[in-house]
Amino acid sequence: AGSVRVGDLTARRDFVDARDVADAIARCVTAPGPLPPVLNIASGTAHPARRIADGLVRAAGFRGRLDDDGDDSPRSAAVPWQQADITLAARALGWKPCRDLDRSLTDLWAETLARPEEPVR
Repeated sequence: AGSVRVGDLTARRDFVDARDVADAIARCVTAPGPLPPVLNIASGTAHPARRIADGLVRAAGFRGRLDDDGDDSPRSAAVPWQQADITLAARALGWKPCRDLDRSLTDLWAETLARPEEPVR
């Protein structure tokens, strides 16, 4: 099945489903009163990039291997961990993300396959 070479997958990032972001935006624009000047819209969890890659591999049914010895991203090396505090968004909007990471990755892959006119890169 071969292998795919990727960069370092040890960085941790706060990934959130775009559909959850859209829900948060809808709540912002329909809020009955003023909102804080800044709201963090995120999952509130720092996920290892390796988990994202493994989730996509599973969703795609890829039987090969991920080699994470490729050229590293200077940005990932400079900031190995990012996680947002979503407490204020929960309080101001009554919002929290409702899709977990595994569901988001599975849905992302399914949507990619449903659009054959757009090549998978």
